[in-house]
Amino acid sequence: MNTVTITSKTDADGNMLAAVTYTETEILRFIEKAGQVDQLNFELRQVRQQVRDYFGELDYSNGETTIHRDSINELLVRIGSDKIRTKWTARVTIEATVSGYTAEDEDDATCCIQDDITIDIGSSADIEIDGIDVTDVEEEE
Repeated sequence: MNTVTITSKTDADGNMLAAVTYTETEILRFIEKAGQVDQLNFELRQVRQQVRDYFGELDYSNGETTIHRDSINELLVRIGSDKIRTKWTARVTIEATVSGYTAEDEDDATCCIQDDITIDIGSSADIEIDGIDVTDVEEEE
């Protein structure tokens, strides 16, 4: 296996005081990493250029401008970033059938089902239940 030794210091007699030896595989990895760094620097320069062009092309009045979310999102997509997320509100209707529920009578079943139904949005959003209507309660055969 080929190796490369780099000597950083020698004493007055020419003896090595500090030396590092690299294998051929290590050197090839360094070269590969250097290429990756060069590629990242190239991509960073492109992103900087796109951002500078974007802001340079805006119309300014007294040094100020208005930028709409859609325009910013277009820039973000061009530079490989995610769009700005916005908050949404929705009115949701859920229709369900509950079967096999054990209760003493129809009123008990209605009340207990209303109390036992829960809804989980599964994210950081807030959910408010405006009401739960239990209708058509029938005894199973």
